[in-house]
Amino acid sequence: MINTLHHLTALNNINTPDAAENASPLKICRQQADADKANIVLYAFLDQQHVGALDCSILEQQIDVHVLYVRPAYRQQGIAKALLASLCHDFPGREIHCQQQHI
Repeated sequence: MINTLHHLTALNNINTPDAAENASPLKICRQQADADKANIVLYAFLDQQHVGALDCSILEQQIDVHVLYVRPAYRQQGIAKALLASLCHDFPGREIHCQQQHI
């Protein structure tokens, strides 16, 4: 069995339109394995509830998104956009590629 140390780093709070009305900022945290800096998972929390996630690989010129998910009860509130915006902020100048779309 291999143990991999993961770090969960809290990023800035983000106010989505719906969260702003409720005065509850969306919190996005990033997790990545120490051994593999290329794979990152972002988690979205609203009112301390896990509401979404984004799993991706960071390459030299692009970002490959493997999973982008928002819980059904929290959709249409800008959470997916906030997760993608966080990626764009942290890795400027890279194209974002999503291979499949599931609804």
